Amino acid sequence: MSRLVNISFILLIIFPQWLLAQEIPDFSAKYTVSLKGLHAGDQQSSLSTNPDGTRVFKSSSQAVGIFSFFKPELVEETSIWQLHSNFVRPNYYLYQRTGGKKDKYMQLTFDWQANQLHIDDKKHPWSLPLEPNTLDKLAYQLALMSDLADNKTTFNYRIADGGKLKNYTIKIVDTETISTPLGKIEAVKLIRQRKAGKKRQTTLWCAPALNYLPVQLEHIEKDGSKFTAVINQLQGFNLEQSFQSIKTTETSLISH
Repeated sequence: MSRLVNISFILLIIFPQWLLAQEIPDFSAKYTVSLKGLHAGDQQSSLSTNPDGTRVFKSSSQAVGIFSFFKPELVEETSIWQLHSNFVRPNYYLYQRTGGKKDKYMQLTFDWQANQLHIDDKKHPWSLPLEPNTLDKLAYQLALMSDLADNKTTFNYRIADGGKLKNYTIKIVDTETISTPLGKIEAVKLIRQRKAGKKRQTTLWCAPALNYLPVQLEHIEKDGSKFTAVINQLQGFNLEQSFQSIKTTETSLISH
């Protein structure tokens, strides 16, 4: 469960940065994680705004039921970021995995003035040169939402991941209607492209009606295990305008 994946606009010259950051509204979302049709875990994410205009994006995931005996860890991530020159810029990122056999801690501090990325794992802190437009593993999801709103079709991000800088390449492959406990909703299907021969695969479905918030996620591990996360609760958006009632859809089909 520790691998679950556990996802700015063009008015910078008109509005102050803290107003522009409101383009993606504060929200909280919950997802049900399934493995082979069984409820394997729960994932939560939330976005909030500080008085100074910085944003806080949080995510947590934990196994439930019988799966908690094998993967009891609680995984928590926090990203503090703000917009800079119309780009999502992280200031701080924290990853914590607790409750299992091996805890993990990773703190990243982005020093943009000195162009240094400071990494602290509570063992051997170190630093790396900070490249322009580097994102953390949470903030990139918000950058993706923003880029989708700008009608881009291919997405390349430089990510601070596990104490290293990695390239994430994401591509749109289709548009599909996704069924969720909240109703049906149209979503853009995206796949994170990996090197040839890599068995791990991540697929996202992001809904235009929700500022391209992911409503479904599918992750395939090296051993072929497939986890699916589907949104089941959401606050911060108008659900009646965003989701089509499943009952309404079924009634329409019957009438025709």
